[in-house]
Amino acid sequence: MLLTEKHFQILETLGGQEISTQRQLADSTGISLGQINYVLKYLLSKGLVKIGNFHKNPHKIGYVYLLTPKGIETKAKLAARFVVSKLKEYNNIRSKLAERLTSIAKNGPNRIIFIGPEIIKELIASIIYEKALALVLVAHCEDWQDLKKHDDDSFDFVVDFTANQDANTAKPTGISSDRVISLW
Repeated sequence: MLLTEKHFQILETLGGQEISTQRQLADSTGISLGQINYVLKYLLSKGLVKIGNFHKNPHKIGYVYLLTPKGIETKAKLAARFVVSKLKEYNNIRSKLAERLTSIAKNGPNRIIFIGPEIIKELIASIIYEKALALVLVAHCEDWQDLKKHDDDSFDFVVDFTANQDANTAKPTGISSDRVISLW
């Protein structure tokens, strides 16, 4: 069985907390109790986790789940694998955003308002800066309602990252659909 992110979450939690019940582990990780049971059985069978004695447990249970040395080593390898995987995903998304922003900038200097999450706005701002794109991020709005706060003449386009990608989402704000660009 290939170790997954759920395996890593469980190993990480067991490495940092004293866990004596599967319910505690499920609550700490956000993984269902049934999956905790299944994964823990697998980790126990592979020698990555063991059940140890623990007499000072407030739940009056005399055992605790512990990582074995092999479990600690496996957790470290999984962490490295997941970090590399997430960085590859991030770089892929960043490249796609850069391509999209470059295509938007080809129309000449544009003042844009971004609608979407703050973290994406920060990513967009960094791409605009790094690529020296002919775009000026004049404002950020979390949602379409915030756009009403901005003067219509202060921007050329609205770059939309929200889930509402159709042109009708712009009508309540009075912005024509030809001034709305989907980031995706």
